[in-house]
Amino acid sequence: MKAEMPYQACTAIPLDRILNSVVIVHWDTLGLGSGVAGVHIDYQTGAEGSVEFLKLWACCKEYRSLICDCSPHSSWSDGPRFANGYHSRPLGRLLQAILMNQNLFGPDCGPHANGTLHIGIPTTEDITHATVQVSEAFSRQ
Repeated sequence: MKAEMPYQACTAIPLDRILNSVVIVHWDTLGLGSGVAGVHIDYQTGAEGSVEFLKLWACCKEYRSLICDCSPHSSWSDGPRFANGYHSRPLGRLLQAILMNQNLFGPDCGPHANGTLHIGIPTTEDITHATVQVSEAFSRQ
C-alpha cells in the first residue's frame, strides 16, 4: 500500500479564494443534488486573525443542510466532521491542510471576525479555473 503524501501550499492566495476553489473542485464528490442552489461557508477568526472554525452548508430554496464543520484545534485533529450524508475525503483533507497551514494563505478578515462565502453551482469554466488554482496552491512533495 502506497503511503499518501501530505499536501503543502506553495503559493499565497487569499483564504476565501482557496476555500471557494476547493469546494468547486470537489462539488461532485459531495454528491450535491439538483435541489442544491449553492454552498455557504461560515467561519470565525480568533484573536490572532486565524480561522477558529468553519462550517460548510448545502443551500436549498428554503433551508440549509450542514455538510461539514472543522477546526484547527487539536481536539478536532481527525479533520472535518461530515454530516447529513455528505462526505468527501479529498475535500476533507484539503480543508484540514488549509486550516493547519493558515499562515500560507492571505487573511480575508481581522481578529474576532465572522466571514461568509457563498458558492453558486459551478460552471465548466468555474471548475477549470478552480482546478488550476488548487493545483497551483498545493503540490505533493
